[in-house]
Amino acid sequence: MALEVFHAAKSVPVHRHDFQEFVLITKGSCIHQFKNISMPLIPGDVFLIPPHQEHAYVIETPVCMYNCQFYPEQIADWWDKQFSGLLSELTEPETTNPVSPADLNRQHIIHLSAPDAERVQMMMDIILHEQTEQNFAFEQVKQDYLNLILIIISRARLRQFAALPERETLRPDIIAGAQKFIEDNLKENIDFSHYARLHNISPGYFRTIFKSATGLPPVEYLNRLRIVRAIEYLKDETLSISDVSAAVGIYDLNYFSRLFRKIIGYSPREFRTQAYKVT
Repeated sequence: MALEVFHAAKSVPVHRHDFQEFVLITKGSCIHQFKNISMPLIPGDVFLIPPHQEHAYVIETPVCMYNCQFYPEQIADWWDKQFSGLLSELTEPETTNPVSPADLNRQHIIHLSAPDAERVQMMMDIILHEQTEQNFAFEQVKQDYLNLILIIISRARLRQFAALPERETLRPDIIAGAQKFIEDNLKENIDFSHYARLHNISPGYFRTIFKSATGLPPVEYLNRLRIVRAIEYLKDETLSISDVSAAVGIYDLNYFSRLFRKIIGYSPREFRTQAYKVT
């Protein structure tokens, strides 16, 4: 097992490898090209790349990512029995709902909460330290922390794509309609409870089926989409930061700046400056 930390400012062309690889984004944003889909990634996103599958990164502003590479077949038999199912679950989407820039099912991305992302990053830093220092039993320590990381990711996946309660079923028409409604009305103040009642379903049921299908509750989905769109708008030098904020439906500039920094790790102005340096 090997771990690397990339502070990437240049795009990574299409490539493949013969090991399992999982990646955690910790700062910045990039476009991940995988499974014939281009997906915007933000801090807290973690995903698995199976062996021999092509993928690439389009870097438009400096991004920090932790990259862990390992060969499951070289680990003890008990490990494969416990974690092989998880590896399969992390690479195969559970639904085929519509393609949208905020839909984590597009590449079966797990989005960690801030505390979980911090824990995983801390554990990866320990793995990196053990890998560098190579003290007594360092390989065992690395393996133990990899196991803990995979457990955290597995639990996050179970929460994120939680199974629907019995008697509940997905309504693809409602989900697809809601995704289109969000994208078409990004500049508006969207009331999801009102939207649900307009479609004769309860707000609670709507939140349940939307999260199960897309991986995010409606409000978090909306915020992610707004930030992804803001990243695109920030590339246009003719738009002020307030113009960008308004273009994604956030009319309080201070709130927009706080939300952007919270999600991306840079303020909008810092992000724009970094993007200029890359280009």
